[in-house]
Amino acid sequence: IVPRHLAVIQGDSKARVVVLHADHCQMVKYTRDNDVNYRKVADYLAELVGEATVAVEENWIRENGYRGIAKGESAPTFQTVLPKPRIPVSRNYVHRPYIYDFITEKLLPLAPPEHQPRCILHGLGGAGKTQAGTFWIEQNKDRFSRIVVVDASNQQQIEADLETAIRSIGPQFSKATWKDAVAYLSDEKGWLLFLDNADQPGLRLDEYLPNSIHGAILVTTRNRDCILYAPDSHIQVEKMTEKEAVDLLHKVANVTPLSIDASIAIVREVGLWALAITQAGAYIFRTKSLNTYLATFQKHRDKLMREAVPAGRSGQLSAYTAFDLSFELLPKEAQELMKICAFLHHSSIPHALFEKSTVSGFRGYYVPQRATGGANDSVSDSASGGETSHKMEFRQFLKNNEAIVSSLEGILGSKWDNFSFQMLIDSIARGSLIDTTTESDGQCFYGIHPLVQTYIRDLLGKEDRESYALLAGQLLLGAIEPLSKGENNTWHRQIMPHIDHLPAEVKMAYISHSLSFLIVYRSTGSWNAGQPLSEYCYSQLCEVLGAQHPITLQMMEDLSKTLHFGGRLEQAEKLRREVCSLQAKILGPQDPHTMTVMSGLANTLHECGQVREAEKIRRKVLALQMKNLGPRRTSTVVAMNNVAHTLYERGQLAEAEKIQRKGLRLLKETLGPHHKSTVVAMGNLADTLQDRGKLEEAEQMQKEVLALRTEALGRNHPDTLLAMGNFALTLRA
Repeated sequence: IVPRHLAVIQGDSKARVVVLHADHCQMVKYTRDNDVNYRKVADYLAELVGEATVAVEENWIRENGYRGIAKGESAPTFQTVLPKPRIPVSRNYVHRPYIYDFITEKLLPLAPPEHQPRCILHGLGGAGKTQAGTFWIEQNKDRFSRIVVVDASNQQQIEADLETAIRSIGPQFSKATWKDAVAYLSDEKGWLLFLDNADQPGLRLDEYLPNSIHGAILVTTRNRDCILYAPDSHIQVEKMTEKEAVDLLHKVANVTPLSIDASIAIVREVGLWALAITQAGAYIFRTKSLNTYLATFQKHRDKLMREAVPAGRSGQLSAYTAFDLSFELLPKEAQELMKICAFLHHSSIPHALFEKSTVSGFRGYYVPQRATGGANDSVSDSASGGETSHKMEFRQFLKNNEAIVSSLEGILGSKWDNFSFQMLIDSIARGSLIDTTTESDGQCFYGIHPLVQTYIRDLLGKEDRESYALLAGQLLLGAIEPLSKGENNTWHRQIMPHIDHLPAEVKMAYISHSLSFLIVYRSTGSWNAGQPLSEYCYSQLCEVLGAQHPITLQMMEDLSKTLHFGGRLEQAEKLRREVCSLQAKILGPQDPHTMTVMSGLANTLHECGQVREAEKIRRKVLALQMKNLGPRRTSTVVAMNNVAHTLYERGQLAEAEKIQRKGLRLLKETLGPHHKSTVVAMGNLADTLQDRGKLEEAEQMQKEVLALRTEALGRNHPDTLLAMGNFALTLRA
């Protein structure tokens, strides 16, 4: 080490001081390549060499110019072409390991590649594709001899950036074209070509991609078709993890809260979407409003999502503007389909929903006349001779419903055409606005980011939102049918989240709508979700048909059942007592419908702990069933088992066993030994036998139940697992 005055030329204004740390002998030794002193000197020398290259190129061009002047040529203008700078990594960038590792695996393979290393980052605008790619490049820039950055937003810009790249190499390439750049890279080794924002539909990149395994290509795009340039090397950049999202929010907002509860609520509200989180963070930074931001966002979402990110934060457009760029490119029919899907649940939208509904003509199972037993056709006019309000509302509903069906036909067709529908889906997927997944059984489902659904709903005015919500409701109605005998409820489970997502006014637009949706709620056991619809139907039928009409009484019983299974036992008991009284008065105590509602009342009383009264009613029902229908009817055997169940609960095991044995024998004779009801009765009898100490017979019966459950349902079905547990308990007894 020497003093400064000996190390610099006197008067050199560009001299820089590089401080090195000497040892006790005033010596600087480089013992390893990661030594602090070594890195300082190496970085400084690299910077000097880089500057020297530019200076040499300038002198070269200048000397060529002077030689031209000596030959009588006109004096040239000297201009150095600099390479396009790399996109800077945002200071707020949050590392996303799964994306980083994927790019590394594809662009820096451990083994010599058989094909050109490529990686495609695709996804919706604002997901963070460009920043993920830029961060990776910054971290791995020393692994490449040359990095060429290209704005791939359109053909003209691609060619301009490639031309700049080749001309920046040196004056000998001052007249080179983009084609020369592609050819040059095809012969060079160790380069990386970064094509950013290759979003434009129909833009072909083939001719701009150098053909060499000695370089690598990284592409970011919204256009899902671009994955064809690397079918085995693409990754969809989607929502962030919750931790990544919270870290980004805190970085942009420059906050370190003691609790992250408010932050988690915010990032969930914006769908864990990188650009939306950046916007939220920028607003919080400006207003210091972390704890109140969520309420502000929910009130002014559209304005906040269209507010551009302030300079110095990201340099990107707003989230909604980013979505505009993709949505506005869609064909009209595709836009209309997306507007309908904005009112469904965002995930697992079945492909079969569109097919089933189109095949049915978008007609619900309950047509209006069927829902009210044709009452709207027969309701008499008022005394003044004018139409009743119900008739007028009914006719208006029919008119509106036909318009809704016609609109759906305009989008999806009056006849199902799978090819045309797939073309619609492909046009939407091309802009990364919809995802497609196929299950192992071949069933296809679609997914839309919830923030995209919110964006679409915010595009619509109040009347349009109501119209498209009704279209979504009618689409679902056309795909609903009651389960046939023995059919499982898989289809109903698939569409139930989408029904649940509809606005209440759509589900209760008319009685026929509510009754159709109730088919799904009941088959899936979603009793509480279906309760408002049951109450609506009951009140409407009371008004239109009267409280004592058979259809109204049936709806009353259905509502009481909904209350019972929804855990509202006191309400269920009250309503069931009322319906029992009305049924007995109108139809008579021995009518099958009356006995059904009596059994329902007994079930509710039993659940409420009123076992004695429940037993009394169940014995009465059994006596009536035996008298009117005989002992071999299924409903009689059910009544028999209900009595036995009450006796079991009251500890009267001997009498319970006697009735259970008789019921099981009758079920085997009428329904067969493999029927579900027979197996349930067998399990109940086994429980009684075990409690009575008849363990050997109980064990044999539980073993038989387990075998029948396994055969019918498989080893992993809940009922099979329950039978397995009961068998194990019997063995331990």
